[in-house]
Amino acid sequence: MSSAEKKVREKRKPTTFEAVSTVVFLLLTFGAGALWGLNYVPLMVVVAAYSALISWRCGYTWDEMESAVGKRIGRSVPVIMILLAIGFMLGGLMFSGTLPMLIYYGLQVVSPRWIALCAFLLCCVFSTVTGTSNGSASTAGLAMMGLAMAMPDVNLGLVAGACYAGSQFGDKLSPLSDTTVLASLTTDNDIFDHIINMSKTVVPAALIAIGIYVYIGMNSPETPAVVSKDSAALLASLSAMFKFHWVLLIPVAFLLWGSFTKKPTTLVLFGAGFIAVVIGVLYQGFSAKDAINVLYGGFNSKMVLAAHPDFDVATMSKAAKTLLERGGIADMNKTFVATWLCFYFAAIAEQCGCLDVLLDSLMGFVKSTGSLILTTGISMVVLTAVGGSSTVSLLIGGSMFKSKYEEMGVNTLNLSRTLEDFGTGTSGFFPWTSSGILYASVLFSSSTTFLRYSFFSWIVWLLAIFYGFTGLCLRTSPTRKQLEKAARRAAAQ
Repeated sequence: MSSAEKKVREKRKPTTFEAVSTVVFLLLTFGAGALWGLNYVPLMVVVAAYSALISWRCGYTWDEMESAVGKRIGRSVPVIMILLAIGFMLGGLMFSGTLPMLIYYGLQVVSPRWIALCAFLLCCVFSTVTGTSNGSASTAGLAMMGLAMAMPDVNLGLVAGACYAGSQFGDKLSPLSDTTVLASLTTDNDIFDHIINMSKTVVPAALIAIGIYVYIGMNSPETPAVVSKDSAALLASLSAMFKFHWVLLIPVAFLLWGSFTKKPTTLVLFGAGFIAVVIGVLYQGFSAKDAINVLYGGFNSKMVLAAHPDFDVATMSKAAKTLLERGGIADMNKTFVATWLCFYFAAIAEQCGCLDVLLDSLMGFVKSTGSLILTTGISMVVLTAVGGSSTVSLLIGGSMFKSKYEEMGVNTLNLSRTLEDFGTGTSGFFPWTSSGILYASVLFSSSTTFLRYSFFSWIVWLLAIFYGFTGLCLRTSPTRKQLEKAARRAAAQ
């Protein structure tokens, strides 16, 4: 090998231009894809290829890149399994009649003008009780989207954004949330001190978001819950296909129990799917063969013929067919492939040092408390966009900024809050992240839709920046537990 070739293979950090170009190329590619309606899976291949090119320019071989990707995928197996478990559970909840029942009664109770408000509040409750945004979007959010799709003249994007925002509320504030725990741990703060400080952005943002949904509802046309022929036909189809009873809520109760007691998410989702298909066989009267098939291939309307041989599938409501025929592990194949490809991009960009260069560049803007919080927020968004995970961005952001906050005399509770303000839930805004792919699947909307209609998320960001530059609602004095920790460290020395 010539000396010139050896020089090319010497590893170096990317230049600022190379690091920035990786993010710009990613944004332009997916922006063009959204504009022209292109499939995001091939676009992910193109973006990963560009990051590989930058990594090669920095001296990394393809074998080294694949090794980094392998390690990243190995760490992300739980996320992949959750995606498959959601498809598994969704097929079961359709088969049991659980989701059809929620849609059936919801249509008769919820007015179309208040559907967005109801979606936001219900997902807020679910996410706070369970501490999981993914689980809330996959249960309460999915049910509300099914309800919205069955209603006439409803802005589905608005409802999807409300479901997304409500799912993030508890993920930011619940003591059961892994991101809430992580934000407090990575900054060495007590979790309940963190939650109290966190509420100063989250609660006002939620109240303002509720006001927006109320305003939208009041300015929407007054309509009863069910007015159209299509809605009536849907109700008729659902009542003919399923028997409705409280027993159908057992899988939902199991989900809530598993989340509240912090059982493994994947096992809880798979367990809910199994319980649902058992109910479908024992209560609905569907066949055991279909119970197995539905978990992989999803629900098919012909499955009801085992219990209702006189039901005419050909004349069933088109809306019912669209709403019901989904779920199963196979339904998540596209999501699975896209997630796998997004790991290629994230692992390669992280390995060659793109994240380090970008963050070092941002640190030059820090001059005051306000600019410190703004820079932290921008860094969290960049970390999440490039790293593809809120967990990764929280860990890196906390480690990177903690010493800077201490150096400037800014209480680290403001850091833990800013990490969550800008990090938790942000990954759903990017279609190349596993969260963005997951939310698009369960809420039947694109990431650009969440970005547009998640008023709550935007308001949290604005409040965080406003507090930073004005000094309002910033924690200045140390808490009792911070003082106790400082005393213990001093005694140990």
